[in-house]
Parts: sequence; C-alpha cells; structure tokens
Amino acid sequence: MKRTAGWHQYVRALVFVVLLARVPSAQAVHVDGPVIDPAERFAAIVSHIESSNAMLLAGADKVERLIARHREAIEACTTHESFARAVNRLIADIGLSHFHYYTDDDWQYWHLRSYFIDHSSGGHVEHVGIIPERIGDRWFVRGILEGSPADGRNLEVGDELLTVDGKPYSPVRAFRGTAGKKVKIKLCRRPGFTHEVILTSKQESLFEAMQRAIVKSARTIRHGEYVFAYLHGWTLLGDGAEYAALLEMQDEVDGLLLDYRDGFGGRWHRAEHFLIGEPGRTFSTAETSTSWTKPVIILTGSGTRSAKEIVAYKVKEAGRAPLVGEPTPGHVISVGGIVEIGNDGILMLPGFRFDQEGQRISPDYLIERDIRYCGGEDAQMEFARDFLGSLVRQEEAGVAGSWDDAVLALPNVTRAP
Repeated sequence: MKRTAGWHQYVRALVFVVLLARVPSAQAVHVDGPVIDPAERFAAIVSHIESSNAMLLAGADKVERLIARHREAIEACTTHESFARAVNRLIADIGLSHFHYYTDDDWQYWHLRSYFIDHSSGGHVEHVGIIPERIGDRWFVRGILEGSPADGRNLEVGDELLTVDGKPYSPVRAFRGTAGKKVKIKLCRRPGFTHEVILTSKQESLFEAMQRAIVKSARTIRHGEYVFAYLHGWTLLGDGAEYAALLEMQDEVDGLLLDYRDGFGGRWHRAEHFLIGEPGRTFSTAETSTSWTKPVIILTGSGTRSAKEIVAYKVKEAGRAPLVGEPTPGHVISVGGIVEIGNDGILMLPGFRFDQEGQRISPDYLIERDIRYCGGEDAQMEFARDFLGSLVRQEEAGVAGSWDDAVLALPNVTRAP
C-alpha cells in the first residue's frame, strides 16, 4: 500500500469535527408515518453536502450530477424509511465512507447522537443490548453487549430476531416506551425452531453502554494448557480503561485475542501504543509497561472500520500480530460532521481521506463466517485460539518459526494473498 509523504500528518491529525445544525421539520416522522415535505428535507441535506468535504473528495461535478439524478425519486418518497433509503442510494453512488443518513429508527443514530451531540446530556434510547444486523429483509443478532440485559441469556449470534411483544422486530421502534419493562423477544435459532426470551429493557446512552461492554469484555479464556486474555473492541472511543484492564492480566496470561470484528472506529493512538509501542517504532519485547508484549491475534471483519482499520494496517505493516477473519471494508475517512436534520434524522458527513480509504485490508488468514442461524458457532474464534496456542508454543520452544509454521497442522485454513 503506497504511503504518501503527508500520510503521517493526516494520521496524527485525525479529529472529529462536529457540526451541530438543526434543520426545521414540519413534524417528527417515523417509519410508518409520511414525510411531510421531502423536498424541503432533501434541500437541507443537499445544502450540507455542498458545504462539506464530499465535494472535494468525490468531485463537485460528480456530486451535483448525482444529486440531480436522484432528486425526483427522493422527493417522491412518502415515508421517512423510504426517504432514508433513497438518500442513502445517492450517498452510495457518491462512493465515500463515513457518509450516511440515519433516522431515529436506526440504532446507529442513537450511538452517534449519544457520542457527538448529547455526550454529556442525553441521547438515551430504550434497548436490551442486542447489536442487530439486517441481511436482506431479516434481522439477525450480530453481537450482544457485555453487561447488558441480553448478556448471558438464551440468545446467540446468528439468531433471527422475529418479534418484540408480538410486533415485528425493529432495532429501535419495537422498544419505544419499554424502559424498565419486561419485553418478550421471539427468535429463530435455525429454520423451523423458535424460542422466546424475556428481558428487561433499559434506557441509556448507547455510547456509554458500548464503552461499558468493552471494559466488561476484558476477561481470561482457558484453552488447553494456556490462558488467554480477550477483549471485544466494539469501538476505539474510550478513555483507555480497557487497556489498563488487559495490562493487569498480562503477567497471568500467555497471549491476547483482540476482537475488532464489530462496532465502530474512533481514535487509534492508544491502541497503536498498546500493541506496538511508540508511534513509528517496530515492536520489541523491551517496550514499556504500557504496551502489550506477549503474542497477539487480531480478529477482523466488516466491523473493523475507520480507526480500527488504521490499527490493523499498522500492526500488519510492523509484523506485530497476524490478522484472522475476513477483509476490512476500507472505510477510512474521518467524520467531518454530524448534522441534525429535523428532530428525527442525522447526516454523517465525510472529513479527511486517509490512504487506506477504499483499500480493504486482507487478513493474514482468511476464515469466512456467515452468522445466519450459526447458533453462536464461531470458526474464526476457534481458529484464532488454536493459532495463538501454536504461537505461544513456538515462543516457549525458542523456535524462530513463521506464522505459517505455527498453523501448518491446523485444518480449514486459506492463506490470504
């Protein structure tokens, strides 16, 4: 991957620029309600796009041409859901990451709002700790926040989400008005077999819920004769408490499984220092006590985006740790603005482009995973545990072998190019 002379300056200069602008709206609109004036709402969105970095990154002529092409379809929308889909088709054609329109029926809306807009004053939403993924027209459990009402209950990654209290599942709308109440969620673990779980909904900041989950995820996993530390890195937006928790474990464990497959980006500097040491330095076991010095494996996938992709790139470039899982999405533009559109929409605008934008980072070892009806089975994690055990054995034996040597006897492995 080519690195320009200004690459380091851009990397060190990543900032989150938050634009707070409220655009008037005739009324709050939800999925099943009409958009009162889609033309007015779209005009507001276009105004923000035209004053954003998208014009420079994608080219003003291209953006204006695409706006004109999509305008009629967008202004003909009659619901907020169809309006959002139409706007996001326009944004997808522009072809930049960190550029999206969210409604207040999207769980991402509430995470962004709770961090960028209402970080200290609110942005609370009802939820039970399920991170969903829509595949086609169905919703599946992508992840479960550690320490949430759903944690430790009869839910697994890959369960299809069917209903909430008898109504079709949706990430936000189905839980409105349920704070502090018990809700009955119907799931399908495999086609033809359904079950129900009863959870108590809570209302809180999704940013705070996700940060709490990261720290709570820090734990030890016994695998054969070894003990590994594990961390679910949902985001890189925290204050570093997760790294302090891991460093306290370092003397008692043999290695680290760092799971970057889900969630969002954030700020990469703490993670870089934790894994590699001082910026620009190649890893060595002589690093300070604020860096991890034992073997590491990083799990990657579609959620390894933004700052997490920068960390993955730096780790791979330094030869610090193997990446296991699936390719990253190549979404490495900073957040240039978060703009409120009416009282039920948020427009995320792109900021600075990094060299990795559009460049998917291939894992060193490709292990594919389809979560649908997988019942919580995780071939990527299973392989990573076995692989880490092999790396530890290599180190204990004083063998200067390659990563390939460590996995030579492991089945079902495809070496990524």
